[in-house]
Amino acid sequence: MIELISTVIILLDKYFMKRIRQHISYLVCFQSKAERFRKQVEKLEVLKDKVQRSIVAAKRKGENIEPEVEKWLTAVEKVTEDVEKLEDEVKKSSSNGWCPDWTSRFWLSGELKKIIHSIASLQEEGKFSKVSYPEPSPGIESLPSGDCSFQTTVSAMNQIIELLKGEECSTICVYGMGGVGKTTLVKEVGKKVKKDKLFDEVAIAVVSQAPDLIKIQDEIAEALGLEFLKENEIGRAARLHQRLKTEKRVLIILDDVWEILDLGAIGIPDGADHRGCKTLLTTRREHTCNVMGSPATKILLNNLNEHESWALFRSNAGSTVDSPAVNVVATEITKKCGGLPLALVAVGRALSDKDIDGWQEAAKQLKECKPMSIQDVDADFFSCLKLSFDYLQGEEIKSIFLLCCVFPEDRDIELEYLTRLAMGQGLFEDVETVEEGRRRVRTMIKGLKASCLLMDSDRSKGSVKMHDLVRAFAISIASSEKYAFMVKAGLGLKNWPKRDTFEHYTVISLMANKISNLPFGLECPKLHTLLLGGNRGLKLFPDAFFEGMKALKVLELTGVNKKLYKYSLHITPLPASLQLLTDLRMLHLHHRKLSDISVLGNLKKLEMLSLFASHINELPKEMGELKNLRLLDLTYCRSLNKIPPNLISCLSALEELYMKGSFQQWDVGGTTMDRSCASLSELNSLLNLTTLHVEILNAKSLPNSFFFPNLLRFQLCIGSKSPFAMFTRKLKYDYPTTRALELKGIDSPMPIGVKVLFERTEDLSLIGLLEGSRNIVPSLCSRGFNGLTSLSVRHCDEFECISDTTQGVHPVAFQNMETMHLTDLCGMKVLSVGVLPLGSFRKLKVLTVEHCGQLSTLFPAELLQLLLNLEIVRINWCEKMQEVFQIEGILVGEEHVLLLRELKLDTLPRLGHIWKGFNAYVSLHNLEVIEIERCNRLRNLFQPSIAQSLFKLECLKILDCMELQQIIAEEDGLGQEPSNIKDKKSLKLPKLKVLEVEDCKKLKSLFPVSTAQSFLQLKQLKVSGSNELKTIISCEYGEISAAVDKFVLPQLSHLELKALPLLESFCKGDFPFEWPSLEEVVIDTCPKMTTFALAAADGMQNMPKLKSLRVDDQIITGHDLNEAIKRLYKGKDQSLSL
Repeated sequence: MIELISTVIILLDKYFMKRIRQHISYLVCFQSKAERFRKQVEKLEVLKDKVQRSIVAAKRKGENIEPEVEKWLTAVEKVTEDVEKLEDEVKKSSSNGWCPDWTSRFWLSGELKKIIHSIASLQEEGKFSKVSYPEPSPGIESLPSGDCSFQTTVSAMNQIIELLKGEECSTICVYGMGGVGKTTLVKEVGKKVKKDKLFDEVAIAVVSQAPDLIKIQDEIAEALGLEFLKENEIGRAARLHQRLKTEKRVLIILDDVWEILDLGAIGIPDGADHRGCKTLLTTRREHTCNVMGSPATKILLNNLNEHESWALFRSNAGSTVDSPAVNVVATEITKKCGGLPLALVAVGRALSDKDIDGWQEAAKQLKECKPMSIQDVDADFFSCLKLSFDYLQGEEIKSIFLLCCVFPEDRDIELEYLTRLAMGQGLFEDVETVEEGRRRVRTMIKGLKASCLLMDSDRSKGSVKMHDLVRAFAISIASSEKYAFMVKAGLGLKNWPKRDTFEHYTVISLMANKISNLPFGLECPKLHTLLLGGNRGLKLFPDAFFEGMKALKVLELTGVNKKLYKYSLHITPLPASLQLLTDLRMLHLHHRKLSDISVLGNLKKLEMLSLFASHINELPKEMGELKNLRLLDLTYCRSLNKIPPNLISCLSALEELYMKGSFQQWDVGGTTMDRSCASLSELNSLLNLTTLHVEILNAKSLPNSFFFPNLLRFQLCIGSKSPFAMFTRKLKYDYPTTRALELKGIDSPMPIGVKVLFERTEDLSLIGLLEGSRNIVPSLCSRGFNGLTSLSVRHCDEFECISDTTQGVHPVAFQNMETMHLTDLCGMKVLSVGVLPLGSFRKLKVLTVEHCGQLSTLFPAELLQLLLNLEIVRINWCEKMQEVFQIEGILVGEEHVLLLRELKLDTLPRLGHIWKGFNAYVSLHNLEVIEIERCNRLRNLFQPSIAQSLFKLECLKILDCMELQQIIAEEDGLGQEPSNIKDKKSLKLPKLKVLEVEDCKKLKSLFPVSTAQSFLQLKQLKVSGSNELKTIISCEYGEISAAVDKFVLPQLSHLELKALPLLESFCKGDFPFEWPSLEEVVIDTCPKMTTFALAAADGMQNMPKLKSLRVDDQIITGHDLNEAIKRLYKGKDQSLSL
């Protein structure tokens, strides 16, 4: 017994002594804990800044932020708030000197220990290997919509979708005549099955007559977000096959298939290997269907019937066809189009402005036109295209149309390249400058698109495409004796074509083949255009190759654009006979590894020279002889490190100079004798210069008199070097369209040469400016930057504001600026200091603010009333932001309509008010989109007076706002109820289409039934994670008029209710609901939901389109929604069909 008592005493002694020592340590080690606390906080701040910089860089590249990174930053914000409170307490305790508050210190020591542990955990968690992932490529949903409304097309679409739903076939072939609309049909099928979630992924690739497996693989991989690591086809096929098998349901659309295609060689699994992978093909040949799939998978897309043909023709020709005189002729012409949509649209548009004589002449031409024999194409179809071609006004537009056929089939045609071809050929007699030629080409292209002979590319901005049938027609015209083109582009040729003679050809296009050797002794006396670009293996040119082509004006010798900018090991020597081309106007040598190019100095008439993305170390001094050179393109010539002094100034006719990602070692100054390289001062002698794109490492190399009176566009990057990793994987034309200036890491005061540029700059980017830059106006320029249309400021730590009018002069500032982006300005507390003159910021439409941690109020009342055109506001990660719009005090006594269309707020942990103060006259008549995310102090979104003006609101998303209790507040600011609002319940949202509320734990209601009755366009409703929500639509006694006998949501198609522990029903109103468009319902983890709506009604009648009803992951069939929920949640679901 004594031993037991002794043991207990020892254990108690140890326990109490341990606790005593711990408590004493709290008191004795307080200062060391406080110091450790400060150091840990500093480390966390450094880590947080590092992560935020990575996030900004990722967003600039268009990447998405990893969810765990966002959650980590949210946790850091929460800890930061606790830290600030503790810091105040620590300061107080430390300031008591010799008389500390021991009780306070004891408590503080315990709290410090806890928070140090939390900070240490966050530091460990914050060591992210990556913070982002690439934005998925635009899916098939982004493709422009086509017209599939005709019964012929609808019938085929329905057949395809039914086959895709089944498990019987893995390959479906759609066949039909060229121009009948097969491509449009399968694109619309792809969009529909993706939208309806029949497939997780949909990819589309164009095959064409000469299939390029690498190109097909690339197009499929891009849609799937896959990047290949291996270059050979077999390795790529294996990677693609592996990627496709990770998708449960995936649809591959292969357009324009001509012969049997080995899907396995591409990497597409067959049906036995992956039942969820389906392939949809289009072809003109039934034979292709027979060899690609079983007979049951063939679907014929018929031509439009007579009624459909007339409707389509009339919609393009206009109401003139309704007049009796024209109608007879128009009907005859419509029949001649043979029910082919492409022909109906082309001919209809061509005749839309013609009188009766024009219609009769067109009918006569169609009758007399000799049909062209092209396999698998209706003979009359080309007659229709010939009519459209003949109706083009002038030879210039016809020549541009024919130029578009020299490119490989299905290739994007860049307008910039087309301009250079046209200018090189001298197509425009009255065009004086390259820019005038560019405008002329754009005008011609617009006319060709209006005639349905060209279409916009769906892959590349600034490019067009030519339908393969239209291209075939164009080649048939271009190959005639009148034009004498030879077009064999993209056919996979390995050798130069065999012909008895080449003497009559004017244009030869052998682009994108596999020709590796060129013939000797060619005689082409009339040849003015030779296009050999993109021939894999073509590295050597015989010295005498050009001897028989002395009339050449356009020469294209572009190499193959390999991924990741890898050059061939072979140097391409320029043949000696090149100097004989004394009439050459345009020369393209892209993606070539070049050595000595001094021979170019002999091409005295050369007007356009492009060495885009070629490997070259030095420009030869002989190039100074090119007195007629108008355009010099050295873009992405990253090895170019020397340009002889005075060479550029010799190019007196130069209009456009492009040097992005190229030479940057500009000489700082001195005389010509002192300089070893070109100086920027040489550019001043180029009196015709209209376009300039250069990068300048040293701002001091910019001359004080850097001024060009004729400069229309420029892009100048000063103080920065573009890392090559930032260049796009597939290098493309990316030329200036505005006057843009980027300054990076430059000290204040600004060099005089930079200040001169400010006056003409439209697009200004300021990145990481160093000491002395506290604002833009007046620090950088006191004149107000009134020429700017766009401003971006990033990582400028000393910036306190954008404009400061307290420093003397008060100019009108930024009066033409339309967009402003502010990122990582850690010292900025306000946008503007002092009173801004009227007219400042008057055109501002878009404002983005990110990671500006000191901003508390974005729009004070005096600034807000100046922003008459503000349309889009996006604010992210501003830790101290407390209010966005301060509306009290603006334009009292009259309505102030904000033109705001879009408002997005993300991660504003201290935001208490979006609209601060009370003003009954502020209106949001144009607001369409509101997205609020992670604003955890926000209690409501709108005051009743403001909410009344949301007539155009289409999208409302509220995510992760923990303290949000109401969407519309009970009363206006300061407890006032405005005199012009009689009833809060009169709120109407007639345009609302999307309503999503997620993880708003304290939200008690969404909208009253009186408001919900106005949801006539609501299509999608999602509510989840609201712990206190009892009904989705609230209904108080007497709220709905007795005259209303039912509640209808006519457009709602998708309803999702998840994780709502107190939800009892959708609405407790005792009246029937109707859901005429509802297709999908998901209800999950709503344990108290015993009925969907109180009023009994026949759910199957009121939900006629319901396809999917899922309750707690169980698919319910055979019952209406009310009955299903009653039975399932009452434990009576054994009778349901599951």
